Amino acid sequence: MKESKLHIMESMDVKKAIVKLALPTMMASIVQIIYNLTDTFFVGRLNDANQVAALSLVFPIFLFIISVGNIFANGGASYISRCLGEKKYDEAKKTNATCFYSAIILGIIFTIVIVIFMDPLLKIIGTSENTFQFTKDYTLILSFFSVFLILQIALSGMVRSEGETAKAMLGMIIGSGINIVLDPIFISVLNMGIGGAAWATVIGNICGVLYYLIYYLRKKSILSISPAWFKPTKKIFKEVSKIGVPASLGQLIMGISFILVNVVASSYGDYIVAGNGVQMRVVSIVTLIVMGISQGYQPFAGFNYGAKNSDRLVKAFKITMLYNTTLSVFFTIIFALFSKNVIKIFIDDPQVIDAGAKILRAFLWGLPFIGVQSTLMMTFQATGKALRAMFISLGRQCIFYIPLLFILNNLFGFNGFIFAQPIADIITTAIAVMFSFSFVKEVKTMSISADSTKPIKHVV
Repeated sequence: MKESKLHIMESMDVKKAIVKLALPTMMASIVQIIYNLTDTFFVGRLNDANQVAALSLVFPIFLFIISVGNIFANGGASYISRCLGEKKYDEAKKTNATCFYSAIILGIIFTIVIVIFMDPLLKIIGTSENTFQFTKDYTLILSFFSVFLILQIALSGMVRSEGETAKAMLGMIIGSGINIVLDPIFISVLNMGIGGAAWATVIGNICGVLYYLIYYLRKKSILSISPAWFKPTKKIFKEVSKIGVPASLGQLIMGISFILVNVVASSYGDYIVAGNGVQMRVVSIVTLIVMGISQGYQPFAGFNYGAKNSDRLVKAFKITMLYNTTLSVFFTIIFALFSKNVIKIFIDDPQVIDAGAKILRAFLWGLPFIGVQSTLMMTFQATGKALRAMFISLGRQCIFYIPLLFILNNLFGFNGFIFAQPIADIITTAIAVMFSFSFVKEVKTMSISADSTKPIKHVV
């Protein structure tokens, strides 16, 4: 192998390393945010609350697709990073190839299932007579090309696992950037409405996948997607599933929770569904930026845990926690001051604006804790602590949130509905912090010194 790409994680100053790894993933998240908001903005410019509501209704299906990619983006990336830290390069290559071809197979299966059960699925997720056809148009296009959406997510995590966060970022930027450019053309100029938003998403993801394929085919990666390295083993599937399935389950549960939210919201009217959908896109500004920083930190944490370098791991954990918490608090203040103005950017409907602003202000009670959650979850994922990572993911979307959603909605009506999520976030964060105490003690017992600069062996 040429000059090792892993020196960032092994020997670079920790603060510089985290910044170097996190900036690209954060930039990719910013582009992803613009992409998310662009869909809502241009569909919102149609001044049709039903199409805006359809964007919210289809979001759980989008999450289901993403969840398949996250099996490999999180589970595969975690195991690959640990293998590289332990200098098990062949195992890392086999894992990478196994993840790539498994993602394709699962994508094909997903497409078949969604297309077959399309109509009953759309009824389950809370569509009304006014939103059914809009939601179906978007879902059909998305499902036929779901393999590319899954690969886009999976490949970005796999490229990131070897410390190539800039290249992982570029693939996401290409996909999202093309989507952003095509949105106004398809939605407004060609008058394709919400179907245009779906086509823009699909084409963008195909271009992103092509970039990642070129990266691997040029053989500049430590890893490989060559069929020659597709040698799945029980151990690979076990290690990938140990982290990937809980991470994927978290996305699935999130999708289910969004379905339940939309069902409850629809009982108050389609304008509440639309307002909640806009609010979710606004909040994604924070969650995606924080997740971007955490994803940059993930390969560093996995590598140094595998290399048993406790000092570097603890320092990186503290730095990432500080960055994420600071950003969460900053955006909480901004949204609290300008809640109505933010919602109004996306739609000029007084009912939707009022609903979205009220839901956003309620959500802000839990927003400052998102940074803590994300840092702890990514730490547990990177170091193979599957149950703890799964708890954080499921706690805020299932274990606490779903019961609170129905209990508080029944007791307090609309106010109970909008405060269920922040309460679930606060409870989840408190328990996650308690989980972290034993993990910090474990890490501090690692024997290898943080000052170790033993060079990585070259691999042919």
